[in-house]
Amino acid sequence: MSQPDPAARNTQPSARVARVGALAIVIVLGLFLVSWISGVRAGYWLMKDAQEGIAIVTKDLWTGHNGVSYRYAVNHKEYTGKGMRNYQDPRYRNVHPGDKSVVYYSASHPWMSSLGRPDRIGEGLPVVLLVLVFEAMAVITLINPQHKWAFNINGRARAQ
Repeated sequence: MSQPDPAARNTQPSARVARVGALAIVIVLGLFLVSWISGVRAGYWLMKDAQEGIAIVTKDLWTGHNGVSYRYAVNHKEYTGKGMRNYQDPRYRNVHPGDKSVVYYSASHPWMSSLGRPDRIGEGLPVVLLVLVFEAMAVITLINPQHKWAFNINGRARAQ
């Protein structure tokens, strides 16, 4: 009676582990990319047709980077936003909950807003390009963990 080959028995679980790891990477990097694209879209519309208004800061955020939540009204409709304090204007650099700050919102998309006037879009593009490379490698690993461009998560040499 023949015994099952131990090497063959271990390839299936390692492929599964590689796929689960790749799926986690795909999800995390995908969330980063969606967030960045959303920011680029908002920045585009704010540069194109920004209107100035007044916002009330509602909360300091734990996210760092001088993050706050705020609310503002456009045409008698209230909107909320999150973002960095306005570091460009000294009057609004140190606003705290309850304080007023200038807000810039898109006239055509009033739910898109920022406390600071955007001056460029697509910041961090080199980082995003690097993230895209890792995202592609993670997708390749998800599809075929043995591919030459796949992450070698289990640390074993690949068959040539």
